[in-house]
Amino acid sequence: MQSAEIRYSSEQHASESAHFPTGRVAEMNRIAALDGWRGVAIALVLFDHIQDSILWRHFSDATSTGYHGVALFFVLSGFLITSKLIEGPINFRRFYLRRFFRLMPAAWTYLAFLVVLGAITRMPFTSLKEVISCVFCFRNFLGKMGFAGHFWSLSIEEQFYLVWPLLLFLAGVARSRWIALVGGIACAVFRYIEWSRYGPHFPTGPSFLHADWLLIGCFGALLLHDQRMRTSLTRIAKYLPIPALGIFLLCMTTQSKPLAESFSLIALLIATTLHPNGLCARAVSGSAITWLGRISYSVYLWQGFFVGQHQLWALFAMPAFALASYYIIERPCTRFGHRITRDTTSAERGSDSTASSLQPQVGSN
Repeated sequence: MQSAEIRYSSEQHASESAHFPTGRVAEMNRIAALDGWRGVAIALVLFDHIQDSILWRHFSDATSTGYHGVALFFVLSGFLITSKLIEGPINFRRFYLRRFFRLMPAAWTYLAFLVVLGAITRMPFTSLKEVISCVFCFRNFLGKMGFAGHFWSLSIEEQFYLVWPLLLFLAGVARSRWIALVGGIACAVFRYIEWSRYGPHFPTGPSFLHADWLLIGCFGALLLHDQRMRTSLTRIAKYLPIPALGIFLLCMTTQSKPLAESFSLIALLIATTLHPNGLCARAVSGSAITWLGRISYSVYLWQGFFVGQHQLWALFAMPAFALASYYIIERPCTRFGHRITRDTTSAERGSDSTASSLQPQVGSN
């Protein structure tokens, strides 16, 4: 659920052998297709949850799409976050301030809504234990409790934000590329082996059960950071969407191909990034789907309460709360986070290093 803006430059790739790039970084317009993929992801989640809300079941296993929507969110998150981190020296202060104001105000507003509504109606919409687990990012380790159960995925993303930037800084780009690939494969293989224990739907449990989605997304971004690999991928990327989409649809119907799903999704993201005017990119770049992608975080937050009501009125009320969350809380707070870190960004452009902006060690790549 990240901003779909990526920057690349030849200077950036040329400096990979020693440090993260420290000079100019070429500006690139926002890639509409990546917003579109976020729109696809939230549409898959909503399609799944609305079926359950109205029918109390799914039409079939193939229409149980929420899990796959979250997979797309995670792969996209790993791809976008890593792309941003390797634009230049990692500024931990700027990164975490922007993440905080991007995510926490809207999430905490939703949690406050549950607490206040529960106090007024004397209905157990949530509990102190659940709220604490959401605030401190370990909701995925708890079972089903209240109307913040969907925070399991947000907790895993926030754990990823805590670990991955530091690992990328310490290991460097080249080593991190291997860490992401091997780690992603290991997590996916473990989940496949343990499928009978966890099943195709396991929205709780250890974070490594879901880490392959994030790590394969990171791997894709690190591949594009290598100029030779980027050039090779540019030549073949236009042929990737059809087989990748076919594999993704197969995974949705069989519910048992975790590694294949991760690689099919990153192939789609790479193809639409390298060929933003291609047929696949244009298919997910329409104004409606990209707008849905931009508001997807607020939609994801509030659908957790309203689709859980199993009432038709709630499905009509949910968009109003989601839009209010986006336009009144999420977007202003995101802009505030960027504004308070803008001076730091400008200062770094005129110096080689700062206390909060760090490069990998020499030779770490």
